[in-house]
Amino acid sequence: MDGYKNEWQMWYRNEDLIPEETACFVYIIQFPKSGEFYIGQKRLWKGIKNISEIKADSKQSNWKEYCSSSKTVKEKIEAGEPYRKRILACYPTYAEALHCESALICMLCSQWGSLNKALMAKFKFTGRMN
Repeated sequence: MDGYKNEWQMWYRNEDLIPEETACFVYIIQFPKSGEFYIGQKRLWKGIKNISEIKADSKQSNWKEYCSSSKTVKEKIEAGEPYRKRILACYPTYAEALHCESALICMLCSQWGSLNKALMAKFKFTGRMN
């Protein structure tokens, strides 16, 4: 696929591993040929919103294979358009990841190239956002 790796890569450092204290991450999927992109968030564990909830029998989500919930993004990938998946930031809670994702979408969604079509989030502000 034109030299693009389709597995997750870290955006800001050359690491292969997500920090151990991560429950969710915020990502960008980029389509370099068109300049389009999509911002989203993904949980690492099924049903886990906070790293402190992980138990010995907790199961990982499908994050390694995940390619967005966006129908448009999925269609572009299925059509064979080259893309990159980058992890922008890792968080110990879903709430923190949701705040980051929402802020990025608000800042970048008005730019040409954004494939994000909606922002629907409910925030509960607490001391640590847990």
